[in-house]
Amino acid sequence: MKLAILKSKQDLDFNTNLLIPKSALFPKFWKESGLNPIVSRKLTEIADKIIDSLNLDIEPKDIIITGSIASYNWHEMSDIDLHILYDFNEINQDFELVKKMLNETRINWNRTHDIKIAGKEVELYFQHFDEPHESNGIWSLETEKWLAQPIRVNPELDLKNTEKKAEALAENIESLYKLFKNNEFKKAYNYSKKIKQKISRMRRSGLNREGIYSPENLAFKMLRNSGYLQKLSSLKVKAYDKMMSIKF
Repeated sequence: MKLAILKSKQDLDFNTNLLIPKSALFPKFWKESGLNPIVSRKLTEIADKIIDSLNLDIEPKDIIITGSIASYNWHEMSDIDLHILYDFNEINQDFELVKKMLNETRINWNRTHDIKIAGKEVELYFQHFDEPHESNGIWSLETEKWLAQPIRVNPELDLKNTEKKAEALAENIESLYKLFKNNEFKKAYNYSKKIKQKISRMRRSGLNREGIYSPENLAFKMLRNSGYLQKLSSLKVKAYDKMMSIKF
């Protein structure tokens, strides 16, 4: 469970370098004309098979690539954020039910598949078609063009504040692990939910106030790149399973 975020200068340099924009887009994906056709065909094929497996009577509004891989913020740990856009209300008028169903499909697909293109893992998402999406670059596989052209900026990163926020949350997650080890499963489960909500609020606040280079959003990325968010989700599930189990 012990995952260093800022325990040494090497860790600091590694995490900081992941946050600094590159001078060009990921070269194995992006050409002057747009997305590499080989990559485009493969991602379209993957999305089409997922869409077919849903057995819905409606077509998606779009299939997009977004996140760091579609911007100058890509790094060695970047995933391929593949978003399939539906009008959730066309599937069923119960919006939350549709959202939950598609989210479960997403989680199951991401858990059971390990598809990589040029070393980058494909990560599936479902998105309501008019949901606001905060990203520096969005590419449409359907129209084969940028919906949001990536722009390289030279931000003044508030790394001191970023590191402070990431460290505090990492310590919370490590204290959660101690609760789990001490068999305090109900406390661990409830605390894990509280931490996840806190991280979500923190990131949303930073994005609304200063955008993708806010200390809050960068702290979120630092936690994700260091593996803490994955550990948090894993501990939440394990704590729930232990809490609900009975031994005779």
